[in-house]
Amino acid sequence: MKILFFLGIVLVSTVHADVKTQKTSKKPSKQNDNIESKQTNPSSFQIGGNYTHVNLKIHGEPSFQGNLGGLQGSYEYRPWNNFYGAIKASWKEGNTESSEAERSLVYVDVQERLGYTYASDGKKFILSLFSGFGYRHLGQELHQSRQPSIQFDYNEFYIPVGFLSGFFFNSWCSLGLNLVWMPQVYPTVKIVPLPGARWIIKSTLNNILVELPLSFFVTQNKRYSLIFKPFYEHWEDGKTTAKTSTGTALGLPANIYNFWGAELNFAISF
Repeated sequence: MKILFFLGIVLVSTVHADVKTQKTSKKPSKQNDNIESKQTNPSSFQIGGNYTHVNLKIHGEPSFQGNLGGLQGSYEYRPWNNFYGAIKASWKEGNTESSEAERSLVYVDVQERLGYTYASDGKKFILSLFSGFGYRHLGQELHQSRQPSIQFDYNEFYIPVGFLSGFFFNSWCSLGLNLVWMPQVYPTVKIVPLPGARWIIKSTLNNILVELPLSFFVTQNKRYSLIFKPFYEHWEDGKTTAKTSTGTALGLPANIYNFWGAELNFAISF
């Protein structure tokens, strides 16, 4: 106690003697507190909502435009200079229209990630490299005038490969850049009302996701935060590969999706 009392007197004397020195000494102290709290809270849970505008291009048909809304959640283990692991899931749903028809769209994505997180010496920049396994369901229900509706259920497995980055440019805010490449490994489609038929479709490699997460820390220890995350995603469904004995192609053309939107998440670190 005597030592603490003596140090307190010295600190107060220094504050009154030199204001500039006071400001300089406070900044490293806050930075060290934030660094320490971040290292002692490597886990985080996020939940929030999303808005997405989608452009759906089907080979040989007019493009579909529409809006989707939904929810997402994730758990992430991200200590600095250590193992990285995460699991995330998202759901979106809405309607799209073209000049000739309507398509309702359901988007479900689940992704597991494993990798490693690097931190700079000053702990202001972090970079996580990862790969893993993903599953995506894209359900489409086509409505055309004077014709019965048709449903297409695309189920696609893929391998996510990418990085997450973050730059802490002050004590209450950070900005990041995330990039994920998602080559498919086993995509299929089921057509309703065709009973029991599951079609293998051509695997595609041109699937990417780009995100710009902006985090606002509500408390000094960074335990609670709000994350605004604009994104762009490009996804492709390949055409079906089935053919008749004479070589005539059976099935569906390729689809191309372009998603633009944003997420708003509330995060708790522990």
